[in-house]
Order: sequence, then structure tokens, then C-alpha cells
Amino acid sequence: MICLAVTLITRPGAEDRAAECFRKLTEHSRTEAGCLMYQFHRSPDDPRKFFVYEQYVDEDALQAHNNSGHYAHYVRGEFPSLVESVDLVKYVPL
Repeated sequence: MICLAVTLITRPGAEDRAAECFRKLTEHSRTEAGCLMYQFHRSPDDPRKFFVYEQYVDEDALQAHNNSGHYAHYVRGEFPSLVESVDLVKYVPL
């Protein structure tokens, strides 16, 4: 199993548009065969701060996600104008 913990800070004023993109990306990602968990969260204290927790059955499933059309559309296409910073950490189970 592969887990990703990703914290994103949106650009000022882009919070709501980013949240909508995150919702759409979540819908598509959850349909992927190797995706076990894909859930975005929003900080109740900072509306620009989001966190996504992702689980995939293996590295191949993660790569399939990264190569998907919806990933290209949202992460490569939409996010650069909406997201100020990204902190991604990959984990594997003990």
C-alpha cells in the first residue's frame, strides 16, 4: 500500500474555486481501480489550507492516478493558478 498526505495552501481569493476543483478531482479519483482512499479536508481555522489523504494498493495504482486524464486536467491544468504551495509526503505501512 502507498499513502500520500498532501497539504495545499491556495492563493488568496482562490479558496472556493480550488475547493470545487478538489471535489471534482475526488469524485474522479475514487473511481480508479487501485484507489483505496481519497479524501480532501479543509481547515476550519484557515480557509486557504486543505489536506488530502490518499491510499493506493501499490505504486502502479499511484502511477495510474498520476497519468489519468482527470489528474492532468486538475493538478497540471487548474491547480497552478489556484494553489500557492504543496507539501506532499509519501508513506508506506510498517
